[in-house]
Amino acid sequence: MEEQALSDAKKEQIKLRATFLNNIGVGIMLIGVFTPIIRVAYGDINPQIGALWLAAAPTGCFLLGTALHLSGGWILRGLRK
Repeated sequence: MEEQALSDAKKEQIKLRATFLNNIGVGIMLIGVFTPIIRVAYGDINPQIGALWLAAAPTGCFLLGTALHLSGGWILRGLRK
């Protein structure tokens, strides 16, 4: 059975969806990973925050951002048709 070629509009929708996920992933990484690092470097962090939380939150944000980025790449595989 032959697969139908994707229309230009459908290709653009796929690219926009992948770009959206990638940008959300980058935003999560910027806020969740780099902000705590910069705040610690400048001494502008609440001393009541535990070391475990300071390590776990950026790690979780990094993993979520990476997962969203990889999801965007996976969506782009739909353009190979």
